[in-house]
Amino acid sequence: MNRSYWQSLSSLRVFMILLNFIIIVFYGSVFLLATKYVIDYQMTRDFLDKINHIPHHPLVVFFGSILLFIILLSIMYYRQEHDIIQHKMNMILSFVELLICFGIIYLLYMGYNGIILLVFCNSIYHLKDDKTTKWILGAVILVYLISNYDVFSTVIPLTNPQAYFQIFNANIRGMLMIAKNVLETLNILLFIVYMILYIADQIQENENISKELDMIHQVNKELQNYAAVTEKIGENNERKRLAREIHDTLGHALTGIAAGVDACIAMIDINPQATKQQLQVVSKVVRQGIGDVRNSLNKLRPGALEAHGFKGAIESMIEEFMSVSDLDIVLDYRLEKVDFENTKEDILFRVIQESITNSLRHGGATHIEIIIYQEDYHLYLKIQDNGSGCEDIHYGFGLKQMQERVAVINGEVLYDGHNGFLTIIKIPMQRGENYD
Repeated sequence: MNRSYWQSLSSLRVFMILLNFIIIVFYGSVFLLATKYVIDYQMTRDFLDKINHIPHHPLVVFFGSILLFIILLSIMYYRQEHDIIQHKMNMILSFVELLICFGIIYLLYMGYNGIILLVFCNSIYHLKDDKTTKWILGAVILVYLISNYDVFSTVIPLTNPQAYFQIFNANIRGMLMIAKNVLETLNILLFIVYMILYIADQIQENENISKELDMIHQVNKELQNYAAVTEKIGENNERKRLAREIHDTLGHALTGIAAGVDACIAMIDINPQATKQQLQVVSKVVRQGIGDVRNSLNKLRPGALEAHGFKGAIESMIEEFMSVSDLDIVLDYRLEKVDFENTKEDILFRVIQESITNSLRHGGATHIEIIIYQEDYHLYLKIQDNGSGCEDIHYGFGLKQMQERVAVINGEVLYDGHNGFLTIIKIPMQRGENYD
């Protein structure tokens, strides 16, 4: 709520508090004066004939209702000044306010229940909109509906509050009834104005939230477009970089090799010794070219693989995913010692990365299990999530790319979307590769 609405609602609550205090004093005074009137004019028998239950002592009604109202006012003031944030504490205080309110109504013989409207306004002022709050507000409305003499006297014997007004003569009784109706009507009008302001502010707040959500959606869309453009630019830059790497390394090496081979062809019949020396130079150029190409390819490997090794890179990637999402990822790594070629490490790492991304983005998964083990000279990778899965698997870019990568190392890929989403990778291992 904005500042003006808070001030308006606070002012209305103050007016309702003052008005309800006046009404309580009014009822207590009527009961007190009517009792005195009955005693002074010796109308006790007539009064007792009009009621079906012995009333409370008028001083208990007068001072008891005022005392309870002061306690209720103290709780309201405490909540206002301390600005209680804890929802549970607010609920307890609202319930206590409702009990005190019911005590005041009971002392007044269920003749006035408009004070519940004050408790209702105070509750929605402090409580947030959730399921628990609705229960409290529902209880307040229920108490308001049943807390009148006609309903409650059928369960518990009560003195009819109207009997006190009928004690006086017609003129006084008329004036008291007018005052009573004016005060109670004014209380209802204040309540209606309060609710109109509150609902209007809620509508305005919802509209503001809707506008902010639309703005966030628009910004998110622009960010996605920017990310797509940035990715495209990155791909183009990477292509240019690779082209330069190939030109500067492999291109120059192949050019030198071709020139050396041509020279050897021309000299082999004339000077075999010089040809041999030339072939040694070509061999050196070939080895240098191989080293340059290997260095270029190593630059394409994920940095985590270079820094942490295969298992450490996977654990690092899992920590990153879990830190930025609600995913719970469990890694079951059963390879005690593994030393296979970089290509397989790269492909397995990228497959795990792609699978986790798909589980989070498309499946809405919250839990993923990753199992890596070997059996009969084959390396197995199983990735199972608890996402939505899919009956018919549509092979998009990500799944096709995973298949293509695994095919490079003669592996097999199996997908199953019936219970979450399951990905199984089977890769043959050479006998020369070390693994346990």
